[in-house]
Amino acid sequence: MCRLQADSDDANSKKGFTPIFNGQSLEGWHIMEREADDTYYATEENFFVKDGVLHCFQTQPSRKGGLILSDDEYGDFELIIDVKSDWGCDSGIFLRCTEDGRGIQVLNDYLQNGCIGFLFGQGTGAYISRPIRLYGHPDSQDAENVFAKDIYDGVEIDNLTYSIGASEWNKVWRHGEWNTLKIRCTGSEPVVTTWVNGVKIMEMDGSDYQARHLNHENVQNWDQPSAWDSEKVQRITGNRGSIALQIHPGGRWKPGGSAMYRNIRIREL
Repeated sequence: MCRLQADSDDANSKKGFTPIFNGQSLEGWHIMEREADDTYYATEENFFVKDGVLHCFQTQPSRKGGLILSDDEYGDFELIIDVKSDWGCDSGIFLRCTEDGRGIQVLNDYLQNGCIGFLFGQGTGAYISRPIRLYGHPDSQDAENVFAKDIYDGVEIDNLTYSIGASEWNKVWRHGEWNTLKIRCTGSEPVVTTWVNGVKIMEMDGSDYQARHLNHENVQNWDQPSAWDSEKVQRITGNRGSIALQIHPGGRWKPGGSAMYRNIRIREL
């Protein structure tokens, strides 16, 4: 693991960014279309705006998920987004997302055994990096009872360029409050970097990345080959796509809970 790193251009991090969420409506966004019996079928009951916040809400008892996508598509960019979730909600921020929901996901899994700020391949290979995991009482919102633990070395195992340690992550993340997530995505491979509250969380270079498939990562079977295939990801995404926000289907969601996003802005590079 690497030494704690701050965002090198944090002082100028808000210059040149354009809002892509107006805080009043879903204008500029659309819900991914699915048949009503699909697990990813969603409506404006699931994605709605209240008090300047875009809420991602899983309706009960259906437990269906969904995606809401930006109308505009982006290739190389920096995204800044404020995030806040109820403990027990599994969401994510998709980069270069296709209309059928495939892309590179930055995890926002704020629940037991979850992870925030690292990567998963939604429909692009199921590669995953979760070198730290979150733990706590299932109903807790107390920062003293929700904490990250180190599971493995993300640099050594996944060949990440940078991977924050759990003790440093615990100092950065503000439980039960708004946190600012910054994501940079550049190049065809690509290179993806994330920060939380100005502190670097992770960096992945797609020319060297070696994350295992979710099934193998779950049992820490590091002898398996990497599930990351840069050429496959490029074919699927075309190196360009929407920004998307996720409601995970099934039981990985607290009944009545929300994943919330605000102040969404982007700078194309």
